Amino acid sequence: MEFAWEAMRACTLCPRECRVDRTIGQKGYCGLGAKSRCFREMIYNREEAGLNPSHQVYFAGCNLRCGFCSVAEWNEEPEAAKETDVKALAEAVRQRQARGARTLNLLGGEPAVSMYGVLELLAQVAEDTVVVWNSNMYYGTKVAQLLAGLVDIWLADFKCGNDQCAGRLLGAEDYVGVVKTSIERASRRGQMIVRHVVMPGHIECCTKPIMEWLGRLDGVKVSLKYDYVPPVEEGPSPMGYLGEKDARKAMEFARHAKVSLVK
Repeated sequence: MEFAWEAMRACTLCPRECRVDRTIGQKGYCGLGAKSRCFREMIYNREEAGLNPSHQVYFAGCNLRCGFCSVAEWNEEPEAAKETDVKALAEAVRQRQARGARTLNLLGGEPAVSMYGVLELLAQVAEDTVVVWNSNMYYGTKVAQLLAGLVDIWLADFKCGNDQCAGRLLGAEDYVGVVKTSIERASRRGQMIVRHVVMPGHIECCTKPIMEWLGRLDGVKVSLKYDYVPPVEEGPSPMGYLGEKDARKAMEFARHAKVSLVK
């Protein structure tokens, strides 16, 4: 954990490399100081096959700005959430496991920007806990090093298939290369499921190249999601719901790329 703490002194945990000293309360793009902030923990039964029941632990703060994010308020103002009570959260993990939770699902926001808090929690849970890293995969080498040997199942988002779309929709113009590197690296360390939410109007430019690339990776399962929800306020994100025609086309691209689909 000392390495994670030191990594925040001139923070380069993610590709934004804000280089602020989070250990003294300075804040970069993610809006966080040194301490993690957990805003929700719950049992969830609608994750991909094999993960349920899944104990979801949500950490506030994120290094992307997706206009369609369902927890945007916790990313834009992460310090509205209370600092994580690690001891109490570890006890909640034990209680959820006693009630049948099969996996501990770390997500957010983006858990990578709360790396120190994640490590604090994992140090207090049972060694046989099945850890799911539910991430946008937009993080740097330091996070990858800290996660080595700690994650059992990688649940990776791959949102946009080109940097132009990623710049407009996510606020990250270097997104694709970073995420590909993270997914390739993580796929060599454990079970990998890549989740792609199909967005209306982005089938050719995003879904197609993502499926083609994933089809060339060994041992990676793909979860196609058709539950895109448009934002309330108009912006660069698609403002409509996904139609049947686009959904069928996305499935055709996945089958043509011969990806291994999981529900």
